[in-house]
Amino acid sequence: MDSGLLGATLLESAQIDSWMDFSSHNIELPATLWFYPVLGFMPFNTSVTARAKADLSKALKVIDDHLRDSTYLVGHKITLADIAVVAALVYPFKFVADPDYRSSFPNVIRWFSTCVNQKKIMAVIGKVDLALSEMNIASATLIGTKKGSKEKKDKVSKQSKAEIPKEEKSKEVNEDIDQDKRMQPKKEEHPFKVMDQTKKSPFSMDVWKKTYSNCATYEEGMEIFWNKFDSDGWSIFRGDYKYNDENKILFMTSNLIAGFIQRTEEIRKWLFGTMTIRGEEGKQMKITAYFLIRGDSIEPLLKCNDDAECYTWTKVSHPFSPVDKAKIFEYWTSETRLEGEPLLDSRVYK
Repeated sequence: MDSGLLGATLLESAQIDSWMDFSSHNIELPATLWFYPVLGFMPFNTSVTARAKADLSKALKVIDDHLRDSTYLVGHKITLADIAVVAALVYPFKFVADPDYRSSFPNVIRWFSTCVNQKKIMAVIGKVDLALSEMNIASATLIGTKKGSKEKKDKVSKQSKAEIPKEEKSKEVNEDIDQDKRMQPKKEEHPFKVMDQTKKSPFSMDVWKKTYSNCATYEEGMEIFWNKFDSDGWSIFRGDYKYNDENKILFMTSNLIAGFIQRTEEIRKWLFGTMTIRGEEGKQMKITAYFLIRGDSIEPLLKCNDDAECYTWTKVSHPFSPVDKAKIFEYWTSETRLEGEPLLDSRVYK
């Protein structure tokens, strides 16, 4: 794959992830709820269709505003962000989004036409003709009938294949599987798992996460944390996003921290903390993380999640000063303000 599709910088890569998340959450669902019924994939419901059209309009308005001064979603050429969003819009634009509906989003249509007429994209999806009118249910019935016939043929074909005796091949297949298993390299254990075996800690992350989730008050929970914390086996790091000047739109900034959390699944058992957004939308929003991590280095987080390179990481020295304790308490518990600024979004990683 052309590396340019992933963005030219770490910042562009993060923006691409943000747009792909936006497509998954804000475009694909309403789009499919609108065109699935007319293609015979689900029953038609008037209220569901109306809601889907309205929700898709909201998403398209966001994209249209973004594209007012841009040719592509990220950078100056097509990236995976454009491909993901275009793919989600092909069917609704071909079958149900009529000219009147599309007229509200001129920048989207200009961008969409630019993308789908690229040779490499056309080679995959073919020529895209925009809908002249919204496809009706009568057309859906016809398509559903054809689809049903094909499914029946596929079912008969599968049944025929199922009738082929398998006894003669079972021994050979099992031998191949055993050989494949022997040839596979032995998977190395994660360093944190090794550390749990060779350098055991009296501090239990599982117990702490349950304490944090179920404590009567945060003050009570944090008091337990300070008493149980093991500085030899664990450490706390603050991470500040390097490109806060680029954070203008809240949903995109929220997608950044949501995507970051998703990509740290490999070390979930040994990581806890919050990722927060503070400031003012449209001006500048600041992303800050406070993580409790196994060991004394942030390097395992950098290895499992490339997005971590976009942050400046600072270890909070132990023993924690009253100021450090207050700061950690604020970031792990506040629901209103951080460092004197409005808290716009916060995700707890536990």
